[in-house]
Amino acid sequence: MSERQWNDFGVDLMQYDLERRQHYQRSGRPELALNLPVRDIEDVHDATFQKRNINPDAWTPRQLLDAARRHGGDAEAEKVWSMMLDNSALGLNRATQTVDDVRKYDDAQLDAASYVGRMTGARIQASQTLPITDPDRIGAPNFSYMYDRQTHSWNTWVSNGEQTVVQPVRDPQQLRELDDTRALRLERQQLRQQFHPDDPYRHQPILRSPQTLAEADPAQPANAELLAARASDPTRPDHPRHALHQQCVAGTQALDRQLGRSPDADSACMAASLTDLAARNGLERVDHVQLSERGRTVQAGELVFVVQGDPKDPAHLRAQMPTEAAVRTPVAQSFERLAEFDQQQALAQTQQAARQQDVQQQEAQRQGAAALRI
Repeated sequence: MSERQWNDFGVDLMQYDLERRQHYQRSGRPELALNLPVRDIEDVHDATFQKRNINPDAWTPRQLLDAARRHGGDAEAEKVWSMMLDNSALGLNRATQTVDDVRKYDDAQLDAASYVGRMTGARIQASQTLPITDPDRIGAPNFSYMYDRQTHSWNTWVSNGEQTVVQPVRDPQQLRELDDTRALRLERQQLRQQFHPDDPYRHQPILRSPQTLAEADPAQPANAELLAARASDPTRPDHPRHALHQQCVAGTQALDRQLGRSPDADSACMAASLTDLAARNGLERVDHVQLSERGRTVQAGELVFVVQGDPKDPAHLRAQMPTEAAVRTPVAQSFERLAEFDQQQALAQTQQAARQQDVQQQEAQRQGAAALRI
């Protein structure tokens, strides 16, 4: 489906959800209107998927919820759903608990190994997609469509890590789809500014989901929100990516000096973008930040590189991205992508540890059985 079709899907999902909440409110059950039972959550998703002839199991949590219900009824499914909504500590606890629950409810219908594989694949795919908040850049880091506001044209950017090829988009159907996606993202930007005049939170920044509605004071975020914000901010000395970010800041400022300019907001955006770039490409440190030189397929300054090691050393490591994207991506957006990547890495490590534990348990059982035979 196109991005607009997925947007319509989300609108339908919210409409069905609202109808359930209104039903409970009219029935004198405000507590259920505020926190829908998990059975209603599943019904809402099922209706939305079935309206588009999509298998409801495409919503990955549904399979785990059904497995929990087979083992302990609705009460067990409610426990799993509550865990899925736990966004404390950037969701790292949720990632670990999900793997534990999958192993706990493993049966012939769930197939734990297959479920974890699909879940990991979905997270990896999501992490490799550019944020849908940027109307002028659509796609993935290694293949994207860039909109030129001066010429009102689209170009493809294809990168293999060593070089980037830029070509104009000429296919009429592709251009219509890109223009429609860009228009949709601009529409969403406008909608984000529309609030009901009686909304006491209308002047507060939009918070990341999931969030609870039971906030005592909108001016004083809950401790969990503060902890999450700190955990996703590599400018803080206690953040594990702080050193990497500082190296990107130093490299960006050195580049500014070479160009005879003073560090500004664009510099901060570039440093944040490069921190995310370096982390995703496995760089442990950034020793140099460089711009591309003019070549057959690239313009001078068109790309920005992060380099680990001596650039003259064949063993050096580096990663690249379009300079325009680096300076245009907001700092908060880059930090959010970095936090999501770190979550994915933590989940993968948890899964690896779980697999190793399974192997050890199987080996212990095998040795125990052998000892009994003796």
